[in-house]
Amino acid sequence: MKIYLIGFMGAGKSTVGHLLGKALNATFIDLDQLIEQKCNKKISEIFKDDGEMTFRKIEADYLKTSNGEIIATGGGVLYFEETGQWIQQEGMVIYLQAPFEELYARIQGDHTRPVAARPYEELKDLYHKRDQAYRNISHIQVSVSRRSPEDTVTDILSSLKVNGGK
Repeated sequence: MKIYLIGFMGAGKSTVGHLLGKALNATFIDLDQLIEQKCNKKISEIFKDDGEMTFRKIEADYLKTSNGEIIATGGGVLYFEETGQWIQQEGMVIYLQAPFEELYARIQGDHTRPVAARPYEELKDLYHKRDQAYRNISHIQVSVSRRSPEDTVTDILSSLKVNGGK
């Protein structure tokens, strides 16, 4: 079974995914890192040179062909509705959730995240749209608010047992 970690920028998908992979002795893939390696470009360069729509298509393609057992997705992975439906059918979708203000504090000034450069109110609106989409497709929701990544992994492992996961 594949595990897909979803959530807004700054939720800790990469950090938690790495730790979860170790805990489950499973292959972990950070989708953003995979895209940068395969395209030989930073995500910010893909956004700048090719546009967000091209990036989202690349993201959806690599998501569907990745070999990882645990996959940390990008925050905008649900850009295409069918991608969300696909991951929901293919594996266990875990939403790493935290309040917008906490996530904003984590990503503020991070120039490696092209979407994070948007104005505050626009980011807040995007968060609320994505939050609802994340909730709609997730099998498990785990709060990462003011918690260590290790505590988050412990909660995920408990939830997987309850929900019939690994």
